Amino acid sequence: MSTLIFEVKEEHIKLLKDLKWCMNKGIVSGVADEGDTLAPPFGGVNLYESIDLILNGKPEGVNPFMEEEFPVYSEEQKAEWDKLYSELPLALDIILFNGHFDVGIYKTRYHLREWLKTR
Repeated sequence: MSTLIFEVKEEHIKLLKDLKWCMNKGIVSGVADEGDTLAPPFGGVNLYESIDLILNGKPEGVNPFMEEEFPVYSEEQKAEWDKLYSELPLALDIILFNGHFDVGIYKTRYHLREWLKTR
């Protein structure tokens, strides 16, 4: 039988703590529902800016009213944040099963959801 291994990182926990929850078409969702449109799940206008703010905090000396001062993110940064974002459901599953927000490496058999911390 195959074993699944997943590392819950501090970044997963930070993002999950700021995730906005809503009921979307009868399903609990991590995407804020604003009528007919779906807002970014962390508030704000742009997903990458929201993730950057959550993970790295507000940069010093930035005037939010000056558009030319908004950061430009590299494709590598975006790919890393996309990966973190896509892993949130699995990280949440592990956290809820274990009942605590602990970083570490967890494993389970592929057909079970009994995540056990290995390190």
